[in-house]
Amino acid sequence: MNSVIREISSRNVLALFLTIAAPSVALAAAAPQGYFVDSKQAFARRPASVEKTDGDFTMSIHRDCKDSIGTRLLGIAEATYPPREVLVDFAIEYALEMGSDSAHVPLWWCDGVGVERIPYAVTLSAVEYYARLTENFRRHIFWGVGGTPLRWTDFTYRATITRKANVTVGPESFASVYVADMLLDWRYDDGIFTPVTRAHRIVVLTPAGKVLRVEGDGGADEDVSMSNHRRVGRDRRTR
Repeated sequence: MNSVIREISSRNVLALFLTIAAPSVALAAAAPQGYFVDSKQAFARRPASVEKTDGDFTMSIHRDCKDSIGTRLLGIAEATYPPREVLVDFAIEYALEMGSDSAHVPLWWCDGVGVERIPYAVTLSAVEYYARLTENFRRHIFWGVGGTPLRWTDFTYRATITRKANVTVGPESFASVYVADMLLDWRYDDGIFTPVTRAHRIVVLTPAGKVLRVEGDGGADEDVSMSNHRRVGRDRRTR
């Protein structure tokens, strides 16, 4: 029965993506492995800092840019997206649920809906997604959670960008580049489980804004424990 369900799910996902168009984006020159930069997002205004730590639904967002060049380049790094076909193929292969909001947008995930979404890449859309969930929960709007209010959520995003004379990222070495380091952490308690999802991304750029390398995509780690209200068991998954 499980194999039949997985086959049907895979067909549904395939049918969905065969009928939707890719979003309109500006391709980055020589972006690695088919990555592209959403030009609108690259230059969109965004806050350097957001702190909302009161109550049960909290978030902390910090972007550390030393100057206007760093601000511009971090914007490009956050607007750099993986190839859509890679994420679609991954979802089809493993029969993953992506949700109807995956149409006509740059993809940063290929698994999960609502609070259970797992980021494949740390991008501006990913940050805005978890921030929007948090804001809704703070207003007691609990969509995407089965209609049951969560006990608490916590969203943290930290991004820095630094100029490097020489740096090695993955198997490659670079000179006179900027390195953006982005860390996203999302956790919540639904009264049964307490998942913690962490995603880390490094983007190497030239001072002119050309993306040279993206490291860390697809390596999000999910650590799931039982809610304190259950106090039994522990499970760890890595995606």
